[in-house]
Amino acid sequence: MEKDDRLARYEESWWQPEPDRSELRKKFHRVSVSRKDRTSVQIKKVRSIKKWELLEGIVLPRVEADGQTERLLVSRRTRRIRSEAKLDLDLLARLLQFSVGVTDENNGYFAYPSPGALYPCTLFVAADLPGLEGDVYRYNPYRHMLERYSKDPSKHLDAAVIDPGLAEFPIKLFFASDYQLLEEKYGELSYRLLNQEIGHMAQNLSLCAELMGLNSVCIGGFYEEEFQRAVSDYDLLYVMVVG
Repeated sequence: MEKDDRLARYEESWWQPEPDRSELRKKFHRVSVSRKDRTSVQIKKVRSIKKWELLEGIVLPRVEADGQTERLLVSRRTRRIRSEAKLDLDLLARLLQFSVGVTDENNGYFAYPSPGALYPCTLFVAADLPGLEGDVYRYNPYRHMLERYSKDPSKHLDAAVIDPGLAEFPIKLFFASDYQLLEEKYGELSYRLLNQEIGHMAQNLSLCAELMGLNSVCIGGFYEEEFQRAVSDYDLLYVMVVG
């Protein structure tokens, strides 16, 4: 199959949202999102700590980081303040290409694993960079481009980030899905598999950001209704800010 034919087949199935198939998944998602008018899922203080039951075993040797990869893993941290790095479109392009993009165009291989090689997560981008302000973009990894998805003059995507300090980061990434590819193959298992895929993507982004001298924060608490005012037909599962 020619590369253009393969890309067309992927895009035809990926970019056209369909009605939800899973009533169980929809119910679970509805009751687990954070909302401004619902306190049951808001962040609370931890009342206890994890207790580790000690068992007999083998104490493993600790070693010093050797090589760029190990040093990168040691240095990666969640930093809730912006870095001093200068951001532009080229830097964003590198971040997306090597974290969540297609890294082998001949075979259509991505930078991260995906259930059934279906790649159901859709990444939306809001960036305070020259020429990108005020719009919502959908990242198309097959063509490595930012598709202008909608206007967001009221900055609903900024409002989706609960922490106002994190909302000031210049690059915001929203991991969303309409589930159609997964549910056709995996049924009710799809929700778990999708979250696993998003974890792979976020870790890649965190490590690439660290390598580029950028700070990043992965966010599990957000206001999904704000996101859906700018992006309909998709459920929001994870948010990340970079800058």
